[in-house]
Amino acid sequence: MGMQKDQMQFDPALLQRLNDRQLADLVSRIASAAGADRGKTEALLGNLDALRNSLKGLTPEQAKQLLDRAGEEKSSEIYEILRKNGNR
Repeated sequence: MGMQKDQMQFDPALLQRLNDRQLADLVSRIASAAGADRGKTEALLGNLDALRNSLKGLTPEQAKQLLDRAGEEKSSEIYEILRKNGNR
């Protein structure tokens, strides 16, 4: 059903290739899937340059560690969002 752990890969460089609208949409969908506070999400989206800078040096392993903190069900949903976004 879900993705196997070894299939859960994410290249954080994808985020740098997105335009502002695409990045905001992706972050909104991820935050919603993770159950994040809407107000905090909107504040984060208010400064996309700072968001890009904070993600700039993120390695794939660091990205995986962050996403795995959401728990298995939520992280699987987030990985699926990222996979679909990466295949545009």
